[in-house]
Amino acid sequence: MSSIVSIESLSGLVAFSVAVETGSFAAAGRKLGLSASAVGKAVERLEARLGLRLLNRTTRSLAVTGEGDILYRYVARILKELHDAEQELHLVQKAPRGRIKVSVPTVLGRKIIMPALLDFRIRFPDVMTDTASMTSRLILSMVGMTWCCG
Repeated sequence: MSSIVSIESLSGLVAFSVAVETGSFAAAGRKLGLSASAVGKAVERLEARLGLRLLNRTTRSLAVTGEGDILYRYVARILKELHDAEQELHLVQKAPRGRIKVSVPTVLGRKIIMPALLDFRIRFPDVMTDTASMTSRLILSMVGMTWCCG
């Protein structure tokens, strides 16, 4: 039995899996954007490489052989894992990341902001937070600047 890990054999495994799921080369071809003939040939090449019959074909239907069923269970699981990995990567790309700076009065920071920031850090671990406490004098001077200059 030859190794089945190559680009050609991977495309054959996908074609085989979709043909099993859809029940025909034509339906598999529609789902994959290929002709029924291309799907059939990909499965035939896979069978030739493995030296096994994976599907029994008639003009009207496909039937999975015992060997085909074994292979299909593995391939379906692997393709699901690949799909899940892709979905997780999409989620990671959408997750917030970076750095935020939070400056708040000390009392407000201790009582309200810090507990909320702890929850935020758990929910968004890729966001770094810098916190700074502001004294009452600094806050009053900033308010005064806003009133006189704003």
